[in-house]
Amino acid sequence: MSSGSGSVPDLKAPPAIYEGAVAAGAAKASAPWGKIFKLGIAAGCHIGFGSYLAITVGGACPAIAEANPGLQKIIFGAFGLPFGLIMTLVTGGELFTGNTALVTAAVMEGKTSKKDLMKNWVASYAGNFVGSLLLAFLAFKSGTLGTAPASVAIATAKCSLPFEASFVRGILCNWLVCMAVYMASGCASLAGKMVAVWFPISAFVALGLDHSVANMFIIPLGIMRGAQISVGDFLVKNLIPVTLGNIVGGALCVMGIYGTAFGKWFKTKDE
Repeated sequence: MSSGSGSVPDLKAPPAIYEGAVAAGAAKASAPWGKIFKLGIAAGCHIGFGSYLAITVGGACPAIAEANPGLQKIIFGAFGLPFGLIMTLVTGGELFTGNTALVTAAVMEGKTSKKDLMKNWVASYAGNFVGSLLLAFLAFKSGTLGTAPASVAIATAKCSLPFEASFVRGILCNWLVCMAVYMASGCASLAGKMVAVWFPISAFVALGLDHSVANMFIIPLGIMRGAQISVGDFLVKNLIPVTLGNIVGGALCVMGIYGTAFGKWFKTKDE
């Protein structure tokens, strides 16, 4: 699976993918707060653009949704979030949800400290929030969504779930998101990264799962467009449980598996 002798393989072997993920996590953790924050803003904007496209295309198919709801979900998932994550990965953005996996692995392998993990998580989360809110405001002011009700309906539905459901949807979502990030890190070509990202990301959207950073765009946009949701409901009923679920999905469901298989997680020095 390589393009020539001595060249970088198109797809790394599984143990090498894990080693690369650990190295990426260590690099992210060592970056200064300001750099992480700025790259977090960029990532928030990218994910916002993906959500914007999903709402514009997949959220504007009422006839298809009524006649064939499965097809509408595929359309909603396929057009939007995948390109947002591709922009983030290719340009070096700092996405909190991906960092829950990569930086956790670096900590567990002794390549960085818990203090630097918290710095990375807080800075990227704050940057993602700023970028998402900025994009939501610009999307609102652009007038491109017209009178379409999708943004209000989606935001209202997301803030109407019980805490447990939002938490579990957060776990399942970031399991797929971090698998996309993880697999893309093992691909040398842009085409390979795009394929690695497209399937898991389109799947999580089609399944109706919850991504904290995407929701930082979707729900504020819905509020701006008239959704009867308070800031408190947004935070308590959605963002907090989804964020906690995202952490579990990335740190444990993805990296916990590969860390125990290919790394040193929970192993003694003699193992």
